[in-house]
Amino acid sequence: MSSAASEPLSSFCVDLEEWFHVCGATTPYDDPATWDDAESLVVRDTEVLMRLLDEAKVKATFLTVGWVAQKYPQLIKRLADAGHEIGCHSYLHRLVYSLTPDEFDKDIRRCLGVLRQISGQPVTTFRAPGFSMKRECFWAYPILRSHGITVDVSIVPAQRDHGGVDGFTRDPFRLHTDDGNITVLPVSVMRIAGRTIPFSGGGYLRLFPLPLIKYGFRQNYRAGRPCMLYIHPRELNINQPRLNLPWKKYFKYYVGIGRTQEKLRRILRTYRFTTVSEVIQSIDALAEFELVDGDIRRCTAQRCSHREG
Repeated sequence: MSSAASEPLSSFCVDLEEWFHVCGATTPYDDPATWDDAESLVVRDTEVLMRLLDEAKVKATFLTVGWVAQKYPQLIKRLADAGHEIGCHSYLHRLVYSLTPDEFDKDIRRCLGVLRQISGQPVTTFRAPGFSMKRECFWAYPILRSHGITVDVSIVPAQRDHGGVDGFTRDPFRLHTDDGNITVLPVSVMRIAGRTIPFSGGGYLRLFPLPLIKYGFRQNYRAGRPCMLYIHPRELNINQPRLNLPWKKYFKYYVGIGRTQEKLRRILRTYRFTTVSEVIQSIDALAEFELVDGDIRRCTAQRCSHREG
């Protein structure tokens, strides 16, 4: 491990879903009724990832689709028994802004019921499918808090095809809502060539060369900011079926899969990773924000003084 012990701890997140759980594109698996008919790869692909994490002695947060947990409860039990954190990735993997508040509430309730029963963990961390926590659906935060979610890792502070909040803060913060507080850990981004872009997960991780990814880590570490590495189990499987996607989506979905495993192994050896919850505990102080009229705004002492401590 080449990083100094003084560098911030960073989180390792796994979006635990099947290879056909695609957002923002039409596929033969848009209807959940078709999912049982599809070839299942999630258990085998996750086992590959578990071996990599064991090799690096890293514990991760597995943000789990409830449908996957219900279908493969032994996988979730194995992850929990191995010391990994289980988080919520919704039950049916639908973009948050495509749902009504009532639909979202029912989905989260269903997902958390399954995950908590199977894992035996409190399950307090959430990630929106497709990072779809946009400004128009910040109404979701009080709903999440009412179900016992205390940490969110959904916001990408950059432009994104189905998600992203361009210009948003890159630092972790405490969000005050009328239903309680949620700690928000934004997805890692870097500034390069005048643009703000993600670099440490998904298609960005697979596309970018390792020196550029390391540059992103250094940039965030210089600011005293933890990074977040994330991956989907399918990204380690070069033999997964190929979906007929629009060319830009196809490129982003499949680029660099053959190189992902070795790149991931090298990153895990270079930096210090742990679960989202442990990263939150390692942060000395959080900026204070609040939900006002459907938007997230930085607090003043007077405005947040009435909120939950």
